[in-house]
Amino acid sequence: MNSNNFWKNKNVIITGHTGFKGSWLVNLLKYLESNIVGISREKYEGIYKLSCVSKLLEDEIFIDISKNIDIPEKLFKSFQPDIVFHFAGQSLVPVGYSNPLDTINTNIVGTYNVLNYFDKFDSINSIIVSTTDKVYLNPNDKNVETSILGGTDYYGASKASAEFIISSFLNNNPSTNISVVRSGNVLGGGDRAFKRLIPDLIKAIKSNQDFEIRQPNSVRPWQYVLDSLAGYLCVAEENYKNSISEVYNLNSTVNNQYTAGYIVDKFSKIWGTDTNIIEAKDVNFKEVDILNLDSSKARDKLNWSPKLEIDDLIKLIVNWEKAHIVDCDDEYTLNEINNYFSLIN
Repeated sequence: MNSNNFWKNKNVIITGHTGFKGSWLVNLLKYLESNIVGISREKYEGIYKLSCVSKLLEDEIFIDISKNIDIPEKLFKSFQPDIVFHFAGQSLVPVGYSNPLDTINTNIVGTYNVLNYFDKFDSINSIIVSTTDKVYLNPNDKNVETSILGGTDYYGASKASAEFIISSFLNNNPSTNISVVRSGNVLGGGDRAFKRLIPDLIKAIKSNQDFEIRQPNSVRPWQYVLDSLAGYLCVAEENYKNSISEVYNLNSTVNNQYTAGYIVDKFSKIWGTDTNIIEAKDVNFKEVDILNLDSSKARDKLNWSPKLEIDDLIKLIVNWEKAHIVDCDDEYTLNEINNYFSLIN
């Protein structure tokens, strides 16, 4: 992130631009003066609408990447994309259990369709694919990038399978530059995903209902969304400049000691709510208790390191959510990004 000028005037495609991380990436790249086209299946509540993401784009296209990708050729002739971030996918463990076929199609077939489609454009020099920390066969281990892949649920298995597709694609298209990022559990304002810890807690607080926590003792590689996305940008810049395809874990070691219960208690205190928190008794799907990632490769090769510790991160989320309770705000997120750059530079 020391060479912020790299992103100025870059033409960037983001698939999944209406999702949580995709919308934050749009804001981040707009702050860095990139030109952005978004591709998604549908519009989502949360940061996409609350920070007016559509106003930041050159264009946006709504298609189902698991079926086909048919984008007007004239768009790319005029836009000439340089870099693609592939964030589109089914990203939730519970949805993987309730709708495994859509999860498999979106994450495996969709990834192949994206690679196959964008590989034909000469202007594109770099494709960055987001997978997950859940691709490892032994999730309780402190996994490095070369650890065995597996997946203990449909979501994790589909993402691990997508990585096998990427490896096969690279073997058959050696001139293509594709890097993979396996990021930990990302937290930030504007997340509205189904059955996610903080979105569900915010919903309970706003509706004055009890909050059911599924696994209060579970530990995850929690990290601030901008810390994570800063890592993605470092990976993309390396991929683009050096024509190298790599795999990177992104994890915040200092935050990888906190339980879900701690985060819920701290969030409630900072928000100032007396919402009743109870442990769910009937959980109809399995999740691992502990997830670990070793991101020393990103630290050593890219000079990437997360900056926000969990308490400060939770304060940022509370402030973001309270600022958007009534109205949309197209400046708040950009101001938060500006403050983040003041911290890291």
